[in-house]
Amino acid sequence: MNELELKKSLLSSPGDTIQEHIDHIGMSQAELAERLGRSIPKLNDLIKGKAPITKETAIKLEYVLGVKASFWLNLERTYQDELLDIEQLERLQLWEEWVDSFPLSVLKRLDILPMTKKKTVLADRLLKFFRVASPQQWSDIYRESSLAFNVELRNTAEPQAISVWLRLGELQADKLKVAKFSKPALRACLPKLRSISFEAPENWLEQLQSLFASCGLALVYTPSIAKAPIHGATRWLKNNSMPLIQVSDKPKSYNDFWFSLYHQLAHILYHGKKDVFIDGLDSLKPDPEKEVQADAFARRMILTERERKVLNQNRDLGPEMILHFSKEFKRHPSILVSQIQRSNKHLYKNAILNRLKAKVEFKELSL
Repeated sequence: MNELELKKSLLSSPGDTIQEHIDHIGMSQAELAERLGRSIPKLNDLIKGKAPITKETAIKLEYVLGVKASFWLNLERTYQDELLDIEQLERLQLWEEWVDSFPLSVLKRLDILPMTKKKTVLADRLLKFFRVASPQQWSDIYRESSLAFNVELRNTAEPQAISVWLRLGELQADKLKVAKFSKPALRACLPKLRSISFEAPENWLEQLQSLFASCGLALVYTPSIAKAPIHGATRWLKNNSMPLIQVSDKPKSYNDFWFSLYHQLAHILYHGKKDVFIDGLDSLKPDPEKEVQADAFARRMILTERERKVLNQNRDLGPEMILHFSKEFKRHPSILVSQIQRSNKHLYKNAILNRLKAKVEFKELSL
């Protein structure tokens, strides 16, 4: 006997207790109906659990059967709760196939889902995780055109994994204390961003997050998950009052992290609040003009045109020259090496230069 069958077998309506009472005192249903002032058919519905015990009925039962009205109301409340559990379990059983399409191991590792194989339990927690009433609403929001999420994932290969990654970012943002958004304040932060990028103190990720929060922007670091090849995403939350930049650690290059961050930042500075930008998913066919603008901004923030020209004029750059230009330009050596390698692809295999490159690793996600 499974859980649903067990619950159904143990379900007892308040009418069963009423029947037990009148059997005990030797009263027929017809007599009880007369004493309650109800028709026999209506009393029969009450006995069979087809009609609820109302406050009025509970008071009448107290007078006729000598059992307090509160007892009957509590009995009715318990019965309705048990009935609700059964109906909910029946619905959850219909959604077990939907559960299997999600990265369950990732969600369990993050304690978002419990360590269980019961599909009904997992379905219940997934719905609460996404804040949707059923898989249909999940599909309406993430796969189709939606007011809650302005990107259709139906053309992507793994909309379930992508929706999980995006939702994780929203939960991370909920934990941040963010000031009221100010675009002028955000623009004023740009020199400080370059300073953090160059100096790369041990807590540089935390400094970035705190700096953006003071401008009213939520920045979160969400480790990449399988089947969600996203570099970064930008959208507005809380009735379009708070911008969110969500950055992945895929790839883990220091240069790529900063380029992706600046790219997402451009969307906040130059583009609309209703736009959602997800970098790394070509199937979404982003607005080419806006993407070109965001790339151009990121390129300028990474290196000025003068700095690029100087680097390109020195093709045989070794570690000493890289460190020299790093101090002169106030750019991190890892970024300079990556930019040089992009223009001179044969240098990707240069082990000496590669030692100057840094990786970006996020802490284990904690929600």
